[in-house]
Amino acid sequence: MERWAMLAACVLLCCSCTMVTAIQRADMFPYGTLNGDSVLREGDDETSKVLSLPRPLYFFNSPFSQLYVATNGIISAQDLPMEKQYVDDGFPTDFPVVAPFLADIDTSGGRGQIYYRVTEIPSVLNRVAQEVHRGFPDANFTPTHAVVATWENVPAYEEQTRPPSPPNKVNTFQAVIGYDETDSYVLFLYPEGGLNFFGTLPKESYNVEIELPARVGFSRGEIPNILTSRNEGPYYSVTSNEQSVKNLYQFGNSGIPGLWLFHTGNRYSFDNIVPASIKGPVSTPPTVGYDSHMVIFSPEKPLTIGEAATQPFPPPAAYQPPTLYPQTYPRPAAVIRLHCLVWHDQRTMVTPIVLKTTTFSFSFRFLQQCSQNAFCTDYATGFCCHCQPGFYGNGRQCLPDGAPQRVSGKVSGTVYVGSTPVSLNNIDLHAYIVVGDGRAYTAISEVPEPVGWALMPVAPIGELFGWLFALELQNSQAGFKLTGAEFSRHAEVVFYPGNQRLSIIQTARGLDDHNHLTVGTVISGSVPFLPPGAEVTMEPFKETYQYYPSVATSTSIREYSVVTADRGSESFSFQLKQNITYRDCPHNNQAATPETLQILMERVFVMFVKEERILRYAITNKISPVRVRPVGLHNPCYAGTHDCDTTAQCIPLEDLAFQCQCATGYTGDGHNCYDIDECAEGLGTCGDNSECVNLPGSHRCHCQRGYEFGYDGRTCVAMAQCVCCFGMFQLWFLTPFSPSVFFFFSDIDECSSSPCHINARCINGLGSFQCQCQLGFFGNGFYCSQQEDRPERLKTRCEHHRDSVKTTSADGYPITGVYKPQCDAEGQYLPQQCHGSTGYCWCVDSRGEERAGTRTPPGAAPVDCDRPVTPTERPESMCERWRASLIEHYGGKPGPQQYVPQCEPDGEFSPVQCYGETNYCWCVDQNGRMVPGTKSDDAVKPACISSVPPPTVRPTSRPDVTPPINTGITLLYAQGQKIGALPLNGTRLDESRSKTLLALHGSIVVGIAYDCKENQVYWTDLSARSINRASMVSGAEPEVLINTNLVSPEGLAVDVKRRLMFWVDSTPDVIERANLDGSGRRTLFDTDLVNPRAIIVVSSTGTLYWTDWNREAPKIESSSVDGQNRQVIVSDGIGLPNALTYDSATEQICWADAGTKRLECISSDGSGRRVIHANLNYPFSMVYYRNHFYYTDWRRDGVIAVNKHRSLFTDEYLPEQRSHLKTNCIMHTL
Repeated sequence: MERWAMLAACVLLCCSCTMVTAIQRADMFPYGTLNGDSVLREGDDETSKVLSLPRPLYFFNSPFSQLYVATNGIISAQDLPMEKQYVDDGFPTDFPVVAPFLADIDTSGGRGQIYYRVTEIPSVLNRVAQEVHRGFPDANFTPTHAVVATWENVPAYEEQTRPPSPPNKVNTFQAVIGYDETDSYVLFLYPEGGLNFFGTLPKESYNVEIELPARVGFSRGEIPNILTSRNEGPYYSVTSNEQSVKNLYQFGNSGIPGLWLFHTGNRYSFDNIVPASIKGPVSTPPTVGYDSHMVIFSPEKPLTIGEAATQPFPPPAAYQPPTLYPQTYPRPAAVIRLHCLVWHDQRTMVTPIVLKTTTFSFSFRFLQQCSQNAFCTDYATGFCCHCQPGFYGNGRQCLPDGAPQRVSGKVSGTVYVGSTPVSLNNIDLHAYIVVGDGRAYTAISEVPEPVGWALMPVAPIGELFGWLFALELQNSQAGFKLTGAEFSRHAEVVFYPGNQRLSIIQTARGLDDHNHLTVGTVISGSVPFLPPGAEVTMEPFKETYQYYPSVATSTSIREYSVVTADRGSESFSFQLKQNITYRDCPHNNQAATPETLQILMERVFVMFVKEERILRYAITNKISPVRVRPVGLHNPCYAGTHDCDTTAQCIPLEDLAFQCQCATGYTGDGHNCYDIDECAEGLGTCGDNSECVNLPGSHRCHCQRGYEFGYDGRTCVAMAQCVCCFGMFQLWFLTPFSPSVFFFFSDIDECSSSPCHINARCINGLGSFQCQCQLGFFGNGFYCSQQEDRPERLKTRCEHHRDSVKTTSADGYPITGVYKPQCDAEGQYLPQQCHGSTGYCWCVDSRGEERAGTRTPPGAAPVDCDRPVTPTERPESMCERWRASLIEHYGGKPGPQQYVPQCEPDGEFSPVQCYGETNYCWCVDQNGRMVPGTKSDDAVKPACISSVPPPTVRPTSRPDVTPPINTGITLLYAQGQKIGALPLNGTRLDESRSKTLLALHGSIVVGIAYDCKENQVYWTDLSARSINRASMVSGAEPEVLINTNLVSPEGLAVDVKRRLMFWVDSTPDVIERANLDGSGRRTLFDTDLVNPRAIIVVSSTGTLYWTDWNREAPKIESSSVDGQNRQVIVSDGIGLPNALTYDSATEQICWADAGTKRLECISSDGSGRRVIHANLNYPFSMVYYRNHFYYTDWRRDGVIAVNKHRSLFTDEYLPEQRSHLKTNCIMHTL
């Protein structure tokens, strides 16, 4: 190619475009009653009547024959639960959802209208077909039906205590689903001026003014498993924050602002939602904060460069945003896709050029570049960057293998601690990751004290860095290899039991001049209050990441313990949902992206240092395939017991052997590694007219004055000739393709990014800058030192450790809270190390590793580091001794499928035991013996109940009865160490009058029953192994009825008519009965039982019913009250039948199953089986009253009400102190 055909181009800094206008209300699909629409009744939480479809609609790859339209901006393929169960939550949902604007909307009082219909009108179908063919040119799609749902002028829900919003703060939007016999497509339409609010306040906000952005996208919902469990289905999010919601009407993935198109289902094969892809210059904004890159050529005179094809170059976003230019607008210039460009003349830098047309000019930066440590590979549709051997990353950013990585950034936002708002104003965040071990240390400085304590459980702030640089086991890759240094992470944390919500948004903005990752963090929401001095502990846990093109997601439940002086140890939990979006390269079809990977987080340490106001997280991270047994995990490289330098890689060999190899850019024996100065040793890659600047493990190049980087980011080329014009630069270029074109540039202040050494000053000039070392320092300004000669003696491990600690920031300010090792005159670690800021001291070995049990607080007498440490901990429990013995037997590192006892913090056996990382689990008693019939190999673990009561750390109150006052019908429920009373107002749960009926400290109440004739409550106590009762009068005390020959008494039933009680014992597997005073005890059944749980008695017929959740053969049986006529009622299609009750209206037996998630009923003869509700969470017990089922839910830790006829959740009660609620019953006050 002639050099005149490769003229240099410029980056446009002005934007004067003829843009496509947004859609107007008149452009929406016709709607309203005149067009045959139905109107949704007004209200806050309304759902339409079932919209029956003439033929099935395929959503993802599942057929649905009916739809529901809801007030809150969604369309679902199943009847919706109560809005509190989904409206404040993000994706994924438990049920199928098409969500054009999921938020808390309220049309009460005639404010706004919601219309919906299914139609076959040709004009509607033709328009849907036209839009789909534009967005998916290769689609063979002719819609047969369309569903049109329109929300017109709908407002957000508002508490009556708040002042009303302006009348114009209403939204209008539309969703159109077009489908045929095999495919479905969805259009979202947001007319200009149609969105005036972008989120709503949560229902349970606790007076905290935090607005949740609307959720837009799709969710498949839970997918039933044939056996006993459900799997979380795929989902797709269009929005992630308020700004992305605002973009809905300003942009569009169809090329028309406000118009969005998606392929949403296929009959034969469908993995996830596919957005439209249409050529043209109007595109969606990136969701992760990148600038769009686009190069425009005149279509009349196309330019050919190498193998370039006239295909669109996709902007870098979380998904590839499609583009469209409608035929009704002027035809734009063509877009050319760039390939790898290799120039024979390195002095001439060629960049594609914007020419010919004056209709459009765009604001963009230089096109995507490869790292200087990467190579470019050409593919049929474009190019991709790949890191060179010895480096890792995504090709755009590459880091040296094995070298430690640093992260710096700022934290901002507002966090409510209780009801107190605390502002975080750009406080510092620093992280240090030992990549060779996967150890990530995160420190946040200047944290205000109230929020410092409260943020201790929020380890997910630092978990991001662990995922990025985790220790890779076989067939896995850490996150940085996918994301590089530019990505966005949006995480939501929901705390239990208080339902506080915290949003974490972390945006990576690249590598700085020192190769440090720069990450900005914004935290907003509320967190539970933690008292000063509290300690937080978190056990190791596993997180499964799902990978899709340009996005990684995960969802998990975490448990943590809080230890305080006045309350002792308490357990809490939170749910974490997160999306990490990044730019991938779509041109390399051979690139293997894993579908799922599992990260194991060990040695989780969190601490808030009050004196220094520093919040710290430390986590060791390992990443591996899910459910694949890694080989050789006992090797010191994986166990973290090697002695390689922190700047070295540990390479596992056979058995326990390993090799230490210094990281790329370092030299040494692997046990002691030192940075290679590539600049001084002539190993740099910098070309002519450039300066080489050494970095730890690498180097960078800087162009000399008068030169700038060319397109490849490496070669320095002479700056274009400029003339000053009105304070800007005017550049002239003449091309054979068009007349002269003017480009305007303003000077960039390079000094604002602090490019010079910390001991140098930066001098900005027109088009360039200079770095000059300060007085007393020598160097080129990019590196300055007080001496020019290198030290003769090589540094020891301690000296290398000490000198690598960063004690000052890039601005020259000291970094508080940094621990700097102390070395002796010979460079060895002093036996006793002390933290200069906190005052803590400890002993270390020759490698600087802390000796366990030697740490002492400030002011305490230090430990003699020359004497052995005397343990002061409590004696090991039987569980801990057994665990230690087996670990030793396995050679120090058990495999993922080997059994190691799981112990509680107090040393007792955890009630659920599992084989390693498998799903093979079972229940145990307090001595670690397996409870027969509880073994499972399923994602739903057995419903084991702890047989050891929690410790009582507060003064115990006297255990006497405090009955509810002036109540007619009351629901009684068991919750750990108490029996609670929840009055009913009709069929509604009256939360305002709920109270504790009986406090039983040290007990584990499982089964309860009520004798309405004598007004007494009966219960089983798993801890005391007893059956008890108490009169329902104020001040009445408990009475022990039976306390011998009981092991695990659970379900309990009272026959009021015959004055008998019945119970199940799940360890000896027996069903017994006795008189209500405990006399006349006898065994009814002791054979063919494996794990009996629930039991009820129907007094009117003298019939007994019970469940047996034997994992091999679960069943529901019946007999007479005297043990005759035993028979199986149900044995198929059940999993964990926990709850059992009697529907007196239909005379049917009903049960709730924690395995199948269904509530079902059946007649006593086995006929008339029907499903009342198919989407429960984790039911434990249940009662029936006036066409409603009330069940306790172990996932929600509350009482849920279900309407029998409507199959809907109608109410729920969540106690303030959240823990598993067990049995419940109805009490009739006489």
